[in-house]
Amino acid sequence: MNNLKNDIKYIVNLMNIIIMSIIAIIILTIGISNLTENPQNRLIRQFAEKKLRLFSRGYSLDTINCDGVDINDNKFVNCRASNRKQKIILLECPYREKDSRCNYLLKR
Repeated sequence: MNNLKNDIKYIVNLMNIIIMSIIAIIILTIGISNLTENPQNRLIRQFAEKKLRLFSRGYSLDTINCDGVDINDNKFVNCRASNRKQKIILLECPYREKDSRCNYLLKR
């Protein structure tokens, strides 16, 4: 009986160590990805996500995220939102122009 209790304690301690290790790895991965992101790309992404939130509020969409790289140099980046039916909607949102708004690309 005493041996069984020791085995259970060992298993619980081992599981706690594994869970804490997984959480630490996730936190380190997120931290490293934030530190290695290009500052200019971060600013582009943050500004486009602000525009996406404003656009989403008016059209009852839930914001997901935006890219930080303008792949075709048109001052817009690709963004994603979802509607109330949880369908992904692809948009392009500006990251520089003040009066521009997001445009629909595709609805899935």
